[in-house]
Amino acid sequence: MSYISLDVSCQEDFIEVFMAELAEIGFSTFQEKEDATGLMAYSEENQIIEASQIEELFAKYKEFTQASYQLGSVEKENWNEDWEKNYEPIEVEGKILVRASFHPPKEGFPFEIIVTPKMSFGTGHHETTYQMLNLMYEMDLKDLNILDAGCGTGILAIFGGLKDAKHLDAYDIDEWAVDNTKENFSLNSIDENSYNIWQGEVESIPNQQYDLILANINKNILLEDIQYLQKHLSDEAYLMLSGFYEKDVKDILNECDKYSLNLVKQSSRNKWSALLLKKNA
Repeated sequence: MSYISLDVSCQEDFIEVFMAELAEIGFSTFQEKEDATGLMAYSEENQIIEASQIEELFAKYKEFTQASYQLGSVEKENWNEDWEKNYEPIEVEGKILVRASFHPPKEGFPFEIIVTPKMSFGTGHHETTYQMLNLMYEMDLKDLNILDAGCGTGILAIFGGLKDAKHLDAYDIDEWAVDNTKENFSLNSIDENSYNIWQGEVESIPNQQYDLILANINKNILLEDIQYLQKHLSDEAYLMLSGFYEKDVKDILNECDKYSLNLVKQSSRNKWSALLLKKNA
């Protein structure tokens, strides 16, 4: 399988802006350049992204910053080799260590998650994943049924498993993300009888209820999917959302209000936000 690649050169302050904008037009995986001079964006070749969409996006920001891009393609194996050269362990508030299998363990962390993300989103590097993990750390997840919607690497579901969740369901539209999640579950010794992972969209969720649903997806998809996700929340269950900017929180909360989803906690980190909501009976 090959992936569309977009090599973006821009000022550091605009890296996350372009990430969010590119996600809106179909790019699904991002990697900041080590020297903070831009980012790499990737999408499956079967994802329809018109060159005109990219041109219009960069024209939109022309008066605000200097930015350029180069469109190309990359084989997944080559991308993974490049990722391994640049990937560094992540420390979440001194509580959670996220590392690859080729990194040595590190003492002093209550939890350690091993992730080999390949083309999948969710290493803990991005502000949204970081915040989701931090919010989950503060919750009692023992014996809960958890759904990871748009699982990417499976990092959030894995953390649920490490915190003694009863059952874990996870799905993603990307076949490679599903394979990657299964691999990462194995790396973290999650009991094979305690989870189910599949390829699909929100409509593929089985007819059952969850105590906690996790969704770290971009704003537009969340606004479409909340109506479906809330149907699978048991009474007094929690919905945790991220993948959007602080300025988008109002739109997300307005949608959640339609389904009696009340805000419990909000966090922000470098202009990105995460929300924990509770479903009222």
